[in-house]
Amino acid sequence: MRCQRTAPYGVKKAAFIAAALVLTGCVDADLTQLEGTLADIRQSPGGQPPVIAVTLPASHDVSYLYSEGRSPFLPPDAIAQESVNRSEGALAPDQQRSPEPLERFPLQDLRLVGTMRMAGRQVALIASPDGNVTSVKEGNYMGTDYGRIAQISAQDIRVTERVFTQREGWQERQVSLVINENNE
Repeated sequence: MRCQRTAPYGVKKAAFIAAALVLTGCVDADLTQLEGTLADIRQSPGGQPPVIAVTLPASHDVSYLYSEGRSPFLPPDAIAQESVNRSEGALAPDQQRSPEPLERFPLQDLRLVGTMRMAGRQVALIASPDGNVTSVKEGNYMGTDYGRIAQISAQDIRVTERVFTQREGWQERQVSLVINENNE
């Protein structure tokens, strides 16, 4: 026979009373007041909160002391006088040519989605930001910098863009669009 040791009855009773006192301390005396306040809020009419108009301070005119001087956003007179005319130069784009559909978008917004061979010619499929897919061939224009398609291969297309600078005039730069398998 095994003997179990138990705490005396008085100790159990004292522990029970202590636990009851601790749990009684968690009851808040102002709980009925809180319930009354919440009931008042629930019964009040809903709707829009009141509009609070904020008054702005009066504006004052400020005179700019340097308005007669050269604008800091324009080149100095020495550079402006020696600058090249936008319509001159061997590389100047033909302004009389009617623009093609893909010239409305910057080149970085256009996406090469595929290439294929049609009637012995390589053709590229270009997705534009407006959701359309356009087929292009060598010689077509695309991008806002007068880009002309120079070559189409299986994985990329090469575009020759024409950009204008004040000092050098029209310059050509080569840009490639590559098929990206991760693009959706």
